[in-house]
Amino acid sequence: MPSLNTTTIRMDDYTKAVLDHAAKYTNQTRTAFMLTVALEKAEQVIKERAITMREVLPMVLDAEDSKIFLEALDREFEPTQALLDLKKHSESLSINDRT
Repeated sequence: MPSLNTTTIRMDDYTKAVLDHAAKYTNQTRTAFMLTVALEKAEQVIKERAITMREVLPMVLDAEDSKIFLEALDREFEPTQALLDLKKHSESLSINDRT
């Protein structure tokens, strides 16, 4: 069984009402509706980014380097301590991730 995580979301009354109505129309709870929609959008963004990278990279890199780069993007990785330190440092500077 996958582990479950909790996230708290604050929203105004209008947003809550719109989400509640949309959830009702799809026979879901607000939480289930938000998760469904968020997951669909996240998968769409990832797919579009992958398509864009596959279209743009050959213009910047040669065919072999494009292949190597795209394969590297598809691999899972464990962050290094330097990357974890950089994340901690960026959070202390209030830098927002915009990728």
